[in-house]
Amino acid sequence: MIIGPQGGIKNIFVFLKDRSFKQELIHPDYQKLPDQVVIQHQGDHIEPHAAGLWQPHQKLVVLNKTPHLHLTHLFPLKNHLPDSLHENRDRKKLIPFNHAELFPMLIKCDIHPWESSYLLVQNHPYFSITDETSAFQIKNLPVGEWEFRVWHERVGHLAAREDWERGRIKIQIKPGKNDLGVVKVSPKLFELKTVDKQ
Repeated sequence: MIIGPQGGIKNIFVFLKDRSFKQELIHPDYQKLPDQVVIQHQGDHIEPHAAGLWQPHQKLVVLNKTPHLHLTHLFPLKNHLPDSLHENRDRKKLIPFNHAELFPMLIKCDIHPWESSYLLVQNHPYFSITDETSAFQIKNLPVGEWEFRVWHERVGHLAAREDWERGRIKIQIKPGKNDLGVVKVSPKLFELKTVDKQ
């Protein structure tokens, strides 16, 4: 978990949740997005640690920038992918996704288990990931009431406020800027639960 100098939490996913999102509602500026999202083995980690992909307009590129062999393993719920991808140095794999995923999927190296990242695959581009100040921005949202999800790898769905049941937020999007303000998150939400064996 990455906490910034001002106490912000990095790598929280915030995304509009609508499985049947109408493509005609997507703002034309999003057509300028690159057609690939790149994750790469670099040093002893996968970079970036958190990423989002707009399916079917973007494909995932897995790149190896180290001299070592990596077996990259993706854990989707909806997409059928090979169990592991072999990457030698300077090799890359292109991975298309046929379906949006329910929440971010784990990506890890089967040889170096400490190397991991998370990828959110959605059928629209209305998602963001917080920086180290916990700030995020989702541009050009369509006007109307929408449900958003808030998710972090440590706890899954993040219920930062009482009315955010299972990390769900309903927001009425108005023309112009919409601001959630400062959302304080209790450290207790990130405590790992232990199970007593009796």
